[in-house]
Amino acid sequence: METLQTQLQQLKQMIDSHHHIVALTGAGISTSAGINDLIHTSRETSSTLASEAVLESDPARFYQSMHQNFLDPIFNNGPTVAHRALAQLEKSGHLDAVVTTNVDYLHELAGNTKVADIWYSFNENYCLTGKHEYSIETLNQPGIPRCPVDGTLISPGPTYHHIGTLQTAIQNAIKWMNAADLVLVIGSNGYYDRVNTQVPMIQINPEPTEFDLQATLNIRATADEVLKDYVN
Repeated sequence: METLQTQLQQLKQMIDSHHHIVALTGAGISTSAGINDLIHTSRETSSTLASEAVLESDPARFYQSMHQNFLDPIFNNGPTVAHRALAQLEKSGHLDAVVTTNVDYLHELAGNTKVADIWYSFNENYCLTGKHEYSIETLNQPGIPRCPVDGTLISPGPTYHHIGTLQTAIQNAIKWMNAADLVLVIGSNGYYDRVNTQVPMIQINPEPTEFDLQATLNIRATADEVLKDYVN
């Protein structure tokens, strides 16, 4: 069995020898910030955060759960080492884009500029009339955020849209994946599977996933551990 150090050398060689790299990320890239993946999120929490009915009937409960599960980890702990590494790889010209099923907006906060947030993100938030849109900073405040124009409650984008698929992001994801000559799959369990199968794939995940057989290289370690050397 190859050692982790050997695999990291292979990773570096493949990154250096390819010119159109796209990263596909899932919940595993954000867990070190304290954001649970779906498997470790209780059904009650998931139901609360996905429901505008809960937001309207008990906004204090809704936002308490939102802060505990997402907003506090995002602003207090994120972006993670791996998020910052991907931002650095884009800045250095090695990474074309990121496709993510995460809603935490940590890629953009880290510095990535080409990101397909296919399930929406916390940077798209709407008052309940749907007439006004607000950024993630609106959610990062004490108390219950309300629209300063009409006074209605503000619904986080993934709740407002019920974690649907954002068509503009889907189109960008398809375009970027089709142009990729190397795909890095990081912490993803396969909720997005439109991956270019004609090019090499490197998977970074401590657990087996459906990408195992497709991957040219499977690195069984956390994203932070593998990508830490790419952070200046």
